[in-house]
Amino acid sequence: MKYIIGFDDHDSPAGGCTTHFSFLISKQFEREGIRVIGYPRLTRLNPNIPWKTRGNASISIVIESDREKSDILDMVWNASIEYVKEVSRGFAFKRSPGVAIAERSNEILENFYWKAVTDVVTNDYAAKVSERLGILARGGRGIIGAIASIGFKGGRVYELLTYRKREYWEKRRTINPNQLIKYDETFFPMVYANFDYVDMEPLIMSHGKDPVLYGLRGIDPSILIQGMKMIQANEDMEGYLIFNTNQGSDDHFRISKARPYNSFIGEAKVDSVKVVQGGDCIIFAQNNVIVVYKETGELNQAARELLPGDIIRVYGAVKPSSGYGVIIEPEKMEVLELKNKIKQINPRCPKCGASSESLGRDKGFRCRSCRYRFAQNKIIVEESRSISLGTYQTRKYRHLTKPVFMTE
Repeated sequence: MKYIIGFDDHDSPAGGCTTHFSFLISKQFEREGIRVIGYPRLTRLNPNIPWKTRGNASISIVIESDREKSDILDMVWNASIEYVKEVSRGFAFKRSPGVAIAERSNEILENFYWKAVTDVVTNDYAAKVSERLGILARGGRGIIGAIASIGFKGGRVYELLTYRKREYWEKRRTINPNQLIKYDETFFPMVYANFDYVDMEPLIMSHGKDPVLYGLRGIDPSILIQGMKMIQANEDMEGYLIFNTNQGSDDHFRISKARPYNSFIGEAKVDSVKVVQGGDCIIFAQNNVIVVYKETGELNQAARELLPGDIIRVYGAVKPSSGYGVIIEPEKMEVLELKNKIKQINPRCPKCGASSESLGRDKGFRCRSCRYRFAQNKIIVEESRSISLGTYQTRKYRHLTKPVFMTE
């Protein structure tokens, strides 16, 4: 019998990681004769939820076994509780792990995934879906992510995660950056988000007390394995696991109504642009206030060049704001239409060709050289824009954000 089992909320600031739990439970499945089918699915959920965990990811695994569904649930749930108690110490941080198991996915579960990746899902809603579909579940808030991952059909991107031996968990991570750059340059764009060439620092390493050493993302699992062989880490690893994931998909951008904590995609006509102290840029556009932070780099620079009348499509997080009610914090922006930038200049002297100065409203002009006075209208000149049509993206994007170079 085939089952899909999902789990979530196994990490904490003190350690642990839901992907690491999936690595360990996969090995337990193997020991107990339970066959794992295909790649585990790493499912990033709505990145705007205030109570999200660090990576806000849940995991699902397709398995095949003659054992009863309830027996498998008991086994995974017992392992889950032990992991959160002994490894992540998550209960001290009010973590609420959840496990769910279903016999198959369907349209209802797919819709549950879409809601969980774009909007807010309640425990009551998860309970109703479980009851309706006969899903067995244990735990608390983590059940939401567990069911969402069961509903995820799979994506284009893969992530290879390497795991540290326990004696290294409290130690600083180090790799050879030159080897990482070589790997990135060799296989780009089949791989991405490996190295920040502006700040000259690796992007693949985890930074907390979790067991993850580094993660490589790309669209070909075999290339990720080559990368693991190329990158030199200064420690022995416990192992690695490759996940199929919704990262780099833009799956969170499906809602065109700006509600707090959802991800918004929609067009807007620029009314005005304001750069505030510190470098953040605020775009006032119809009913939306769009705040483009200085840290977004190129996106912030592009926002500063917008003019009233320009039309943009914004992809961003909707957040509550004490000053504006709600704001949109964009991950990327498409410039769809640019208005002409016009300025008026004084005409040249008709006698000598020198520049002129205005004598006042409707009083004509005077040549700066020969002092000749004449009546003429100002000359309208179209200036070039410092921005062009196209897509502008924040320098350090989220897991779910599709890179601008990644096409279908």
